[in-house]
Amino acid sequence: MPSGPTLFDDGDASGPDQEPVGHEPAEFEDREFGDRGSDASQVRSRNPNFLFRRAIVVGGVVAVLATASIVVGQLIGSGGGETSSGALGAEWNRIVLVDDRTGRVVVDDTDGEELARIESGVRNPAASAVVDSTLVVAGTDMVAVVDIAGETIDEFELGADRIVVPAGSALTLIAPQADGGRALLVHGPSGDTIDTDTLAPVVGARYEFADSRSSASGREVLVTDSGNFQSVLFSFDRDEPSFFPGLALAVDADLVVTAQNVGNDATVNVFDHDGEPIATGRTPSVRAGMITDSGVVLVTVDGAVVTMSPSSGETSDGAQIDLGTIESGDVTTSGDRLVVTGANGVAIIGGDGAVIGTYDAQRPAGAGQPPVGSTCIATITSADVTEPQLTLIDATDGSVRVEGFGDEPLLADASGCIAGTRTATGFDLLGVDGVQQFRTDDTLLALTPDGTSVVAGRDGRTILFGVGVEAETDDPIDLGPQGRTVHITQS
Repeated sequence: MPSGPTLFDDGDASGPDQEPVGHEPAEFEDREFGDRGSDASQVRSRNPNFLFRRAIVVGGVVAVLATASIVVGQLIGSGGGETSSGALGAEWNRIVLVDDRTGRVVVDDTDGEELARIESGVRNPAASAVVDSTLVVAGTDMVAVVDIAGETIDEFELGADRIVVPAGSALTLIAPQADGGRALLVHGPSGDTIDTDTLAPVVGARYEFADSRSSASGREVLVTDSGNFQSVLFSFDRDEPSFFPGLALAVDADLVVTAQNVGNDATVNVFDHDGEPIATGRTPSVRAGMITDSGVVLVTVDGAVVTMSPSSGETSDGAQIDLGTIESGDVTTSGDRLVVTGANGVAIIGGDGAVIGTYDAQRPAGAGQPPVGSTCIATITSADVTEPQLTLIDATDGSVRVEGFGDEPLLADASGCIAGTRTATGFDLLGVDGVQQFRTDDTLLALTPDGTSVVAGRDGRTILFGVGVEAETDDPIDLGPQGRTVHITQS
């Protein structure tokens, strides 16, 4: 997770089909650990060419996974409509493969039967992600939003080299321009889009979308515009953005909270979505915050937890976190947990301001992305250790679910309580029953959102198969050639 800003402070998938070479099951063992406490966009819509449907089911026994890097994760939406949680859903019925060279999208069902081929129009895509039926494919010259159910495409003349999600909801995907001057926001369950330049171009904007905040539904996104020393609220339900002084701190369906840090002091402001001020409070310099039923829960740079009334601005002191200088904090998709990163470790703060747990010498896993699991968060020991240790923590009560060894990048199921990581001899699956160690030459590509199956690369092919003792006799399913990024979703 990146340090919090101190703003305002001193292969082509169309190749011929081929049968994969059969493998013996990978050797694995179980192991348990004990618990430890610019220009406006031009948008084009078009329909794809409909090509043949096919399925290849490969006989033989399962072989399991991966010496190469774990290359891709997946985002699974929880459906459309209003929601009190931004969590991902565990159900899945579609496998989406995006060609790393042509950008062609292949959609398969759970049996590997091809349902659709869609030309995204993005050559050599830099990133892709999916929520429900909405796929976003980003490239240097264009971003495509693909409806994999309706097989339609919206094209945006915008270059982006990554896709991020805001803290607080995994239901919205953001493709930011590299210079921060523009971005495309996509709400997965509905397919709604916001091009920041089309909605309201802002001269000198430098949006910090990697540190953006969202309501649980993902329909309101608050982002710091460091180029203009302000925060901007983008809403899929409003015709124009709203602007606020200060650093983006927190947002929900009704309120916006920003902070202006000056030296060791902060002015914390609460607004409605129209920009009308509601309350102002003063605290030591603030690094993280969330809006809960108890008020606005804040964490200062020195680790003090402060709760502020959103109506009066009155503050009350709470616990003290002893993790050194606080760098940043992200709200989980449940909306009532704040994961705080300090110089010396990680803490989880509850909606009432109580400290759920602290974890020394660790940092959040996820390569700077906020936590998206519905239940668990993953931490990893500091980068300077010889053998990094991974920990899966239940954010509900702070208990350690399982510990293991491995490194990022990390794959996880929708709950965040099952994770896959590479090791020197293959890969490990960390889950409620401990650690399963797999010794193999296959390459782990994706983990299903229910954690019951994996996608792996084997001998140039992409294979789906179940994991666990009961799954060892299941036949793997051939999803076609490698060279494609894999996503698994419910459509």
